[in-house]
Amino acid sequence: MGRKNVAGNSAKHSAAGHGFSSLPEGCIADVLALTSPRDVCRMSAVASVFLSAAESDALWERFLPADYREIIARSSESSSWRHFSSKKELYFTLCDYPLLIDEGKKSFWLEKRSGKKCYMLASRELTIIWGDTPGYWEWTSLPESRFPEVAYLQAVCWFEIRGKINTCMLSPRTNYAAYLVFHAGRSHGFEDVPVESSIEIVGNETTTRVIYLARYRSEEQAEHDDLEYECVSIEDVRSWINDNLTQLYSSQEPGKALLGLEDVKTWMNSNVMKLFSSQENEEPTSSIRSDLPYPKKREDSWFEIELGEFFIEGGEDTELEITLMEVKAGHWKDGLIVEGIEIRPKGDL
Repeated sequence: MGRKNVAGNSAKHSAAGHGFSSLPEGCIADVLALTSPRDVCRMSAVASVFLSAAESDALWERFLPADYREIIARSSESSSWRHFSSKKELYFTLCDYPLLIDEGKKSFWLEKRSGKKCYMLASRELTIIWGDTPGYWEWTSLPESRFPEVAYLQAVCWFEIRGKINTCMLSPRTNYAAYLVFHAGRSHGFEDVPVESSIEIVGNETTTRVIYLARYRSEEQAEHDDLEYECVSIEDVRSWINDNLTQLYSSQEPGKALLGLEDVKTWMNSNVMKLFSSQENEEPTSSIRSDLPYPKKREDSWFEIELGEFFIEGGEDTELEITLMEVKAGHWKDGLIVEGIEIRPKGDL
């Protein structure tokens, strides 16, 4: 009885597989288009019946944004993006190599797993208060930046950055998040200082949150100090003291010292020990709490901090504004390098 069931099930599966493989490639492509690029790659890897359809231009055309041609045309490199052997190759190129558009002030790419649109607004595309005032901000270039220029904070008390994008540029029915992308290795004035970020879609409620830009600075500064200043042990310090005190006393006339050489050595060694003990037990002046929103390091060597999230229903043609502001502390801040504001579907890429 068991053998008959097994044989019957095998025949059913074989017939189903044969029936599916007999469908036209276009029909199979229509079915695959109801899934996602990631699912298509998985299915084609485990079932040969999907392989041909999974390579078809008709399928990958549907995973590309409807306006991808117009977006590519906004790039100065658009001519080099016309020569792809397939729409699948174009799709994955747009995933792996962000395209500079709008005179290099924006960057566009696709999220690989879903094909959703992603953008980064370059610092030149942002409104930075005092951004064009020498002495407050400086515009410079960095080899690790994807943009021609980045904004370097020289010194401000009023820290305010705004970015805008039209919601029609984003993918519909998608939950997005915005991120500040920056370096803060030599910055000052942001340590444990709350910075307010907000996201507003015209006609909708504004969402706000508090973030911190201090964590990256503390880690970077510690690393920099380790490289620049070689650590010495207690024994090294004791040896230095003994050598220098011996030299000092040997150069003095006999009978002039108020304390004996051994007395001074004992006192110095004791205080050096106290100094090192206090440093080992001392709490950091700017403690980092793991439950607070601090920056995270990216694969491209920059750091990012989430500014907020929002949902795009689709069909809207309105403006979205992202704001980052710190004006309450009342002290000078400097050293921040702003790459831009990134907008991508919420979740790990």
